[in-house]
Amino acid sequence: MSTDCIELQKKLEKTETILSALYQGELDAIVRTDDVALIRNEKTIRNTETALKESQNNFQLLFDALDDLLFIMDTKGNIRHSNIAVQEYLGYTPQELNSMNFLDLHQKEEHNEICKLLNGESHLIQNVLIKKNNDMLYAETRFSKGAWSQQPVWFAIVRDISIRKQAEFEMIAARKAAEDADKAKTEFFANMTHELRTPLNGILGYSQILIKNKKLNDHLKKAVSVIHSSGEYLLNLINELLDVSTIEANKMKIFFEDVPFVPMIQYICEMCVIQAKQKNIGFKVVLPEKVPEIINTDEKRLQQILLNILGNAIKFTDQGYVLFSIQIIDNKICFHIQDTGCGIDNSKKQFIFQAFHRLKDKKEGAGLGLYISQKLLHMMNSELTIESTKGKGTNVWFELENLIKTKKTIKPPPLTSYKQKSESTRPLTYPPHHMRNKILEFTMSGDIQGILDWIDQHMNDDQSYQLFFNTIKDMASRYKITEIQQMIEDSMV
Repeated sequence: MSTDCIELQKKLEKTETILSALYQGELDAIVRTDDVALIRNEKTIRNTETALKESQNNFQLLFDALDDLLFIMDTKGNIRHSNIAVQEYLGYTPQELNSMNFLDLHQKEEHNEICKLLNGESHLIQNVLIKKNNDMLYAETRFSKGAWSQQPVWFAIVRDISIRKQAEFEMIAARKAAEDADKAKTEFFANMTHELRTPLNGILGYSQILIKNKKLNDHLKKAVSVIHSSGEYLLNLINELLDVSTIEANKMKIFFEDVPFVPMIQYICEMCVIQAKQKNIGFKVVLPEKVPEIINTDEKRLQQILLNILGNAIKFTDQGYVLFSIQIIDNKICFHIQDTGCGIDNSKKQFIFQAFHRLKDKKEGAGLGLYISQKLLHMMNSELTIESTKGKGTNVWFELENLIKTKKTIKPPPLTSYKQKSESTRPLTYPPHHMRNKILEFTMSGDIQGILDWIDQHMNDDQSYQLFFNTIKDMASRYKITEIQQMIEDSMV
């Protein structure tokens, strides 16, 4: 079949399709002298126009029903259209809005951010719109590109976040008030330290003198003993509260320095032996054959941690012993405290590191020792671990890394321990009786500064007394009056 025949057949098929549509009323025809124009019938056109108008009406209803503020603006920010919410929130009429630029609704300080939206550099910001009455509307604005009347435009959806902003402002104000209160509390405790401790030292010193007075009957001695115990408890509580306030204010600092290892451990053992002796329970110390001569740590805080843990072990042990052992593993020092005390009930284990939580109501203490110890260990990149069985005892341990700064080791001397109903060993070299009596006089009068000044004057009298003097000096700086007195009196037996 030739090409002309094929083309003629296609035209006949197209003509047949058009005639069929005309017959069924789907198309109307306009016949002219030179051609035939085909148009859709009037019914179809009317249906299309009705659907288009309904769509436009639905869009406008939706546009006006939204709670968010909607703007349509050209690429320069000139407002072309807006919904009813804009008029209700901002107070402008449609005519006023259509003569404004989106920038006119903002303070000059925000114009740069709005220009970034108009330039397409960002699409979402938090901004403040100025109402007609000059009130402010805190908002979150999102820009999207679109077309309106065949022209490129920006669609801006503005959401009112005034309630959220008000909550944020209140939260910031509350946080600042809390921080100011914490700061005031910390400053108060710091400023009151001297004022609180000075009279307490006098109370403790003179109560010790009264206890030794043979003219007092047993009833009065017991009363004075209660005064002394209450003063010591209050002094320890003040020290712990100061530490807690410093920790909570994030002002606690760890100061690392080179520390002789054995003397530090010796001092801790001396303190614990006094407490164990008072309760007539055993106190054992186990060290490895070789220990580092020098470690790099915060001596004051490490001693505080160990004395807190060992003090708890002794306090909650009425029979048996407390074992204090140290292991050296590579560059780690492992401290382990074991006791045969009452143990911890399973229901209370989750609370043991909370401030002001006491394991037993009948035991003295504010419940701050473990809380402070755990916080300090966290600052040293370590953690306290506790395993306990009620009625059988408790195991506490922690590890400190990178304390050993020198490979030099020494063989530790026998450290102070205490066996039930037996005397403790005395590894310290004590100065003559008259020197110890002088320290005892300062102790009995509660004159802490007198102790410190006197020791500084006599520190270099004899090298063999330095460990004793350092131990007393450290106890005095911690206001451990009873422990100083007990240590000196024991040394004179």
